[in-house]
Amino acid sequence: MLADQSQVETGQIRTDFVTYQNRTGLRIAACLDHVGGEMRARPWVLMAPKFGETKKTTLHLAYHLVANGVNVLRFDPTNHVGESEGRMLDFVLPGVVDDIIAGLDYLENHFGVSQVTGVANSLSARCMLRVAVGDPRIKKLICVAGVVNLAATMHEIYKEDIFGKFQTGYRWGITDFLGFDINTDIFLDTVIRSGLHDLLGTMEDAGKLKVPFVFFYAARDVWVNKHEVEQVVATNPRGQLVPVIAAMHEVRENPQAARQVFEQVVWTCLRDDPYPGERAANLGIPDKKLIMAQNRRERDRMRSSEVPSESETQFWSNYLKKYSILEKSVDYRAYLDLVGRLCGGLRSGALVLDAGCGNGLFGLWVLREVWQRHALVPADEPLIYVGLDLTQRGLADALGNHLGWRQKLQEIARARAVPPPGLQYFLIDFDQLEEKPRLAARLPFQEGTFDVICCSLVLSYLKRPQGLLRELYRVLRPGGALVVSSMKPNCDLSIIYRDSIAANVTPEDVEAGRNLLRAAGKIKLKEEIGYYTFYTQAELAELVMDMGFNVLESHLSLGEQAVVIKAAK
Repeated sequence: MLADQSQVETGQIRTDFVTYQNRTGLRIAACLDHVGGEMRARPWVLMAPKFGETKKTTLHLAYHLVANGVNVLRFDPTNHVGESEGRMLDFVLPGVVDDIIAGLDYLENHFGVSQVTGVANSLSARCMLRVAVGDPRIKKLICVAGVVNLAATMHEIYKEDIFGKFQTGYRWGITDFLGFDINTDIFLDTVIRSGLHDLLGTMEDAGKLKVPFVFFYAARDVWVNKHEVEQVVATNPRGQLVPVIAAMHEVRENPQAARQVFEQVVWTCLRDDPYPGERAANLGIPDKKLIMAQNRRERDRMRSSEVPSESETQFWSNYLKKYSILEKSVDYRAYLDLVGRLCGGLRSGALVLDAGCGNGLFGLWVLREVWQRHALVPADEPLIYVGLDLTQRGLADALGNHLGWRQKLQEIARARAVPPPGLQYFLIDFDQLEEKPRLAARLPFQEGTFDVICCSLVLSYLKRPQGLLRELYRVLRPGGALVVSSMKPNCDLSIIYRDSIAANVTPEDVEAGRNLLRAAGKIKLKEEIGYYTFYTQAELAELVMDMGFNVLESHLSLGEQAVVIKAAK
């Protein structure tokens, strides 16, 4: 049945928004992608999204399948983010199992479908495997970066034996799980009782499979152990392990790896013989414009169902408490070094603007740089650092982080009879800056004030990034340097998180790392819904050039998860 009358016509590919119930009576919202005509004669695929994501994240792969003559049903799990019914607090893995079965029931009841290829990613792959063992309607199983040992994955993330503690009586109640509040005790109890939590249960299920089983393993996956994946696949003579060399757990993080997976998944759904390679496969590719148009439609629908529970100011005030752990990360230090190098030498008397200073990590780099320079060359004039941020907490944290270094510089300055660096901070909501600024909607500085401007990981979170960029152009002096950055689309922070925790073993640092990963989950959901926009190198460069800047350099940094651009006025 159609959820509404808004059938989406996208050229030769059509998406119907449909609803149906699972066996507990909860409504499931799904998308049915096809090319019209006689649908019953074509192959069918049922797709399940990752934990914390929605059916929209499977759109690209679905349209690649449809472009090659396959019908696709992709759904939002119940008690989860997305459009289906239920509360996230009540999320459990057996519920995803039930929702997959409900999708099979829907296809059988409405289209007479008796054979389906199941495609699932990450934690949902474990649930799809469970269904494939007992439901003969799944004729082929494809797992992409699937979790095969949830207990080990959670231990890798949380740095403690969550399942072992639970089985000895420890209870958490309602807690944050990768960015979402769930009833952790019920979640753990149900996953243990259903045998979905450990490697042994996964191997037992895989050994019972009577259908072809293809596992795409992400070679850079820090959450899933390759040896354990090999053990799972080896339990079944019909199992096949396909390594994706450049991929992380978030396969879409690397466009090249994603294209490889898309091609091979399509081929595997259609054929039983090995994938011959991209050129030999000769598969259809959907028009990017069709995907983008449908992506916007689904994003707009989601925005009405996923309303943030806190304001941006509240969110970032809480987030900044979790951000300081990055300073201890090798990847983040390398990122700051790159940003600093692109800013150029900080000459005596330079005026430096930190647009979106957060808790002041770039400001710390500036003060350390000045301290090292003063130790070698006396300064004639003091450097002035100006930090702007949305939140009082961010500015207070920045000031607190900066005062210690400023004290060191004051001691040098007294010895050399020069003033120490000046520090100024302003509370600014960048979204209040209009694209066509009025006097009442400008930064509180004169034209051409600053020699260097850093705008680190800020533009993605603005409704109107053009308004801020236009103002940064106005207040930058001719010949001055702008360094601007953004996380890239579908970024994966797992390696950064792992490296941060590996270097810090105190309980406080481990908890700070967990909190950072939880916040990252919320940010990714906001990206999916369309509140935030992450940019590729080409997209960020175009955005900056549209505001009048000349782009001089472009880099990937922060574990290759962030785009960094240097521009000039």
